[in-house]
Amino acid sequence: MGHQRDITYYQRDSYCQRQDVRQRARHGVSRVPRRSGHRPVSWITMLACCVAVPLAMLAVLGAASHFMPVEGAAGAGTVGSGSTGSGQVAWQPSASSAQSTPADQWQKGSVPYLYQIDPQWKSAAYAGSTVEEAGCGPTCLTMAYVALTGKQDYDPPKMSRFSEDNGFVDSGLTTWTLMTEGAAKLGLNSQELPASVASVNAALEAGHPVILTLGPGDFTSTGHFVVVAGRADDGNWIIRDPNSPERSQQAWDPERVLSQCRNLWELSKGGWF
Repeated sequence: MGHQRDITYYQRDSYCQRQDVRQRARHGVSRVPRRSGHRPVSWITMLACCVAVPLAMLAVLGAASHFMPVEGAAGAGTVGSGSTGSGQVAWQPSASSAQSTPADQWQKGSVPYLYQIDPQWKSAAYAGSTVEEAGCGPTCLTMAYVALTGKQDYDPPKMSRFSEDNGFVDSGLTTWTLMTEGAAKLGLNSQELPASVASVNAALEAGHPVILTLGPGDFTSTGHFVVVAGRADDGNWIIRDPNSPERSQQAWDPERVLSQCRNLWELSKGGWF
């Protein structure tokens, strides 16, 4: 489950009004009598108004474009930089082609890009629907598992079957116990973290990916799992969103993300590894 950003910009219309001066034939006069303290609008004033208003509108549009977010790319296995995302809309498929990091490039210490919407497995059955529609949780756990072990024995559809076989599905949704009991069954340690920037940063500095479950906001209108994979040079978080290559290619303000967070888990190596 995931959502694309949709930003709408509004402009305020400006306009000039001019006062028409009409003859009053029935009074037998060629001009409308002036009211005390008022002067008719001259053609110079009208021309100046018509020139000034378009220039003012261009200035407003230029200022608005200056504050539009610009996405910065981050390559697989690297820490990049980018802008904070914004917007909240209902679920939509990603506009980009979702190509996960190939399994032969998975390596310990690097969180791969894995997408539930990847054509190679998006149609696999899961939780009464498909990996594409409901597989964000297993896909995120797969990313953390690969980063901590370097192993290739689980991919998103296999992790989805693991989740179902062990009872980590309820009413078509992945339960939070997949990130605790499920992680333990895979030989990983899982620890719930307080929703603070310092606690997540400490986990990342130790080389531990952090899985978040999010409520409505930048990533979802209902609920969604993502992985915090690292930190950018400016301190923002690199997030692997299994439903969006776009959101995975930018860095995110930590406080903004935590304001949408419902729970978070730090994953680390267990006794098997």
